[in-house]
Amino acid sequence: MNELAAAINAKVPAASTSQPDSRGVKPLASKAERETTESNETAPASAVATDPVSQQLQQLTKDLKFMSESEAPLTVVSYEAPGGALTDATLLQLTGQPAGTKVATVDLLHFLRNHTADDGILENPALANRYKALQMFMKQDLDETKVYRMGEGPQVQAYALGRTSDGKLAGFKTVLTET
Repeated sequence: MNELAAAINAKVPAASTSQPDSRGVKPLASKAERETTESNETAPASAVATDPVSQQLQQLTKDLKFMSESEAPLTVVSYEAPGGALTDATLLQLTGQPAGTKVATVDLLHFLRNHTADDGILENPALANRYKALQMFMKQDLDETKVYRMGEGPQVQAYALGRTSDGKLAGFKTVLTET
């Protein structure tokens, strides 16, 4: 599995090598990178930029979109993990969702099943392999990886999160459209 992930990663284009600005900050090359950085406002910017798990997730999710009744990008997120079990209330607070929002837990394999199938909704085995590599990374390198569906109605927030070895929650978020 590691060989498959390495082969897929080798085919993912490298990030832009834009020059840093006067503050030493590299400009973000794509809308996905801008949205990912903006979505991580709860985590220190330095942790997002230097965390190896987040960097690997950035590579694995680059240009991937979750297909439901619409397409939504996969955006890398990272949060300080609470000690002990992750409760719905803590999860809602970490992700900035309103208290009392409905939370449903789904297994990552089940959540990505249509995207990892070679003859699935993507109709592209190479793209399905990229989702397989993402899934494999999250299952092997993160502990207790689960998908948390938050909310009801046509737009549901979904967070695929697992615990890193240094005590953070890392993964990706996306939006599901269900009518």
